[in-house]
Amino acid sequence: MFRKLNIKLLGLVFLGLLVVTVLVKVIDGSKGINTLKDKLFSVDETKITSVVIQPKMLNGQPIELKKENDSWKVLFEGKSYQGDKNLIESLISQVNGLKPLRLAAQSTERWVNYELTDSLATKVQLMGSGGELATLYIGKFSYQQPKQTAMMQQNPYMQQRGTMTTYVRSGNDSEVYAVAGFLGSSANRDANSFRDKTIVKVDKGSINKIDFTTPETSFTMVKNENTWMVDGTALDSTAVAKYLTEISSLKGTSFVNDNTGSFSHKLTIFSDNGENIEINAIIKDEDVVLTSSQNSGSVFKEKKDRIFKKLFVLKSDLENK
Repeated sequence: MFRKLNIKLLGLVFLGLLVVTVLVKVIDGSKGINTLKDKLFSVDETKITSVVIQPKMLNGQPIELKKENDSWKVLFEGKSYQGDKNLIESLISQVNGLKPLRLAAQSTERWVNYELTDSLATKVQLMGSGGELATLYIGKFSYQQPKQTAMMQQNPYMQQRGTMTTYVRSGNDSEVYAVAGFLGSSANRDANSFRDKTIVKVDKGSINKIDFTTPETSFTMVKNENTWMVDGTALDSTAVAKYLTEISSLKGTSFVNDNTGSFSHKLTIFSDNGENIEINAIIKDEDVVLTSSQNSGSVFKEKKDRIFKKLFVLKSDLENK
C-alpha cells in the first residue's frame, strides 16, 4: 500500500514540476527573454527592386541602388551611375537571412549603447514594387582578440583569428542582436564605393585589333591568324601576350566630376564580338584622367604609373628585339 502511495506521490510531484516549467517558459516568453530568432528576416531576393542605404558616414544621406533588368544603378544627389553588380548583390546576401548569435538587449533605451539609434546607425532598406520588404539597422562593431598560448605565439600557423561582432536591429523591433562579422564595412560607404569601376573587361582571345593615338605617334596592331603585326611586321608574341593579359581586365579606383572636353590620348580595342572599347585619356601632372566607353558617364582619375602605362605602351615595347 505504501509503495502505491509513493508511486502516486512521485507522479504528482513530477506533474507539478512539469506545470511549473511550462509556466516559467510562458512567463519568460511574455517578457521577451526567449526571443532569439533563427533569422532576423528573409525575403525573396527576386522581389527586390532597389536598396536604399543611409550610411552613418554620410549622416543618413540616402543612396539608392536601383535594379534595372540584370544591372544596377547608383542614384545619388540627383545623378545616376552604373553600379557594381557583384558588390551590390553581395550586400543583399549579407543582410538578407542574417542569423543572430545572441540577444544583446531588449529595450529601445539600450539602442544608444549599441549605436542603433536613427542618428547613429547605418540603415539598409530592401525595397520591392509594393514598398519596403525589410529594414536593417547596423550599429556598433566589436573585435575580441583570441587567447594565445605561449606555443601559439611562437608558431604563427597555430594562431587563432579574433572574433568580429556587429550589433543590429530589424525594422521596428526593439531587440538588439549580435551577428558575426564586420557588417558595417559593406554598407557604411559613400556612393562611389557602389559604382562600377570597370575600365576594360574583355576576353583577350577575342581581341583582333588595337588602335593607338597619342600626341607623339599613332599605330595599329592587327591580329593576322595567330600573329600580331604592325605595318606588316610581326611583333614579339611574348610581349603582346603579356600586354593583352594586363589590359583585358582593368578597374579604376577613384572618380572625378570634371569631364574634360579634350583628351590627348586615345586607344580603341576591337574584338570578334563586334564590341569596340574606346579609352580616352589626358595627363595632368602625375595623374591621368580617363573615360571608357564600357562605363559611360564615369570619369576616372588614376596615378599615371598605374593604368595609363599599361594601356598606352610604345610600339617599341611590342617589337622583336
